Amino acid sequence: MLIDELQLYRGDNYKVNDYIIIRQPTLGEICDFGEQRYFYVVSTICATPSEYKVQLHDMDIDYEEIGEFEFFAMLSKTLTVEDTSIILGDIDLSNFIPMQDRETGEMVLYDVANNFVLDFLAYNLMTNVLRKMHGFKKIVDKTGNAATKRILIETERRNLKRQKSKEYKSILVPLISSMVNCDHFKYNHSNVWDLPIYAFMDSVKRVQKIKNCDQLIQGAYSGNIDLKKIPREDLDWLGSIDD
Repeated sequence: MLIDELQLYRGDNYKVNDYIIIRQPTLGEICDFGEQRYFYVVSTICATPSEYKVQLHDMDIDYEEIGEFEFFAMLSKTLTVEDTSIILGDIDLSNFIPMQDRETGEMVLYDVANNFVLDFLAYNLMTNVLRKMHGFKKIVDKTGNAATKRILIETERRNLKRQKSKEYKSILVPLISSMVNCDHFKYNHSNVWDLPIYAFMDSVKRVQKIKNCDQLIQGAYSGNIDLKKIPREDLDWLGSIDD
């Protein structure tokens, strides 16, 4: 299912199905909620088995064998409604239990108390919308053999150990600081907090595209760059921004 980017850009809530509506917070709401907590919640919802290869390995689960939806069913139990309320409102993911759809035979997640159903299509749309909003990449690691898989797991284990010793560094502070001090960005320190997260992240990428285009044109004028060798889309700052 295609994502309505214009709807996201305006900052609208995004309807996934009759039960689940994604709220799009502003920078100010994220700040009030807690940036570290916010990005933990969103990244947990969007996580793939590849991102938890070490934890799954230690549970004797092959990260390449477990399905994304099945993995989501496991992780969602760790999130409370207080955690997810900033993006999912009153929906409590921890209430959903795996069941088999009688008609299709496929797994669905069912909230017995509220008679809510979350199937794979709704889950896929929800996570794709959240990734789109925040500029996340979907991570899927495929290995050709067991040896390569072991190397990836142990490399990731070392990375996790290093990360534990590091303090959290803000994702948004350097982006906001850069943007409010940039001539191409029309918001200032006072009103930038009212921007929806998708519009802000889009602005970051748009300004980068504009600056790159300007540098290419300046390089052409100085004789250091041959514009004929530059892809046309790199010179069109009005064009779409690739994720």
